[in-house]
Amino acid sequence: MINLYSCLMKKYFLHTEKGQEGPFDIEELKIKNISKETPVWFDGIEDWTEAEKVTELKTIFSSGPPPFKKKSDSFTSKNEINPIIENNQNLNKTVGIKKYVPILGILVLLLIFIINQYSNHDNSYEEQSYEEKVMTVEEAERSQPAVFLTADGTYNENFWGTKLRIHGTIKNAATVAIYKDAIIKVIYYSKTKTEVGNKQYTVYENFPPNSITKFELKIDNYRNVESIGWEVINAIAK
Repeated sequence: MINLYSCLMKKYFLHTEKGQEGPFDIEELKIKNISKETPVWFDGIEDWTEAEKVTELKTIFSSGPPPFKKKSDSFTSKNEINPIIENNQNLNKTVGIKKYVPILGILVLLLIFIINQYSNHDNSYEEQSYEEKVMTVEEAERSQPAVFLTADGTYNENFWGTKLRIHGTIKNAATVAIYKDAIIKVIYYSKTKTEVGNKQYTVYENFPPNSITKFELKIDNYRNVESIGWEVINAIAK
């Protein structure tokens, strides 16, 4: 009884972040929420000591029972999980491949169709005779003389400036067609490069394929004409 009484009457000092606090009896320490490492001092010891080293203060830090852990009803080991994951991955791969099978089939059929069409086209083209090919090219060239005939050259005025002499050439770029009697359109331009008039002339010459033919024209000159140009606008296919 004397020891219990002396414990209740003993006064303790604390050293916290706020500094020295106390004195407190043991009941007051219980509500101070001190830790095991809190420095304490009381009459009878030489220096400060940790609270957990004081016998009568150990009851303050008594711990409750450990937390209850519920055991799992079933447990799957890592070795058991891996085969499941691998099976799922293999299943996903199989499903993914099957998903693209119809698309691949369509692409293969389309490729076969294109190859057949191209092959048939080549065969039909090869079956054409040389004469048929030549006739096809000649017909195209004969129908468009202005596309294959181009004019070029130079010109000069006479002494009085009333006449112009064109020293020109006509190039036939056709491979088969022969033309004759090319119609030349002469265009008159002002100082501002504006067309002020034009006139047509016929060059009575033959124009074989892949050839250049020279010609000369003597034409009228007009007032306010600064320059002229000319071009083939038609011809007769022989």
